[in-house]
Amino acid sequence: MIPLILLGATVLGGCLVFGYNSFIVGFFLMVAGVIGLITFMSTRGTVLRPGEREAVIEERHYIGKHDDHRNYRS
Repeated sequence: MIPLILLGATVLGGCLVFGYNSFIVGFFLMVAGVIGLITFMSTRGTVLRPGEREAVIEERHYIGKHDDHRNYRS
């Protein structure tokens, strides 16, 4: 809904500045559509996959004598 309102505001503003003409309406619709397409293509998805700007933290568990995994000399 919001993109349609912004598109309408762009066309209305262009018509108020340059006059009401079918060429002006078409031109501003085309420009707003191209800008919207570029913006949509440049956004990445919300689901991150391994290796896409995230840090993978490995968790290790040590079980048994000396659980803290220090180097002890017996």
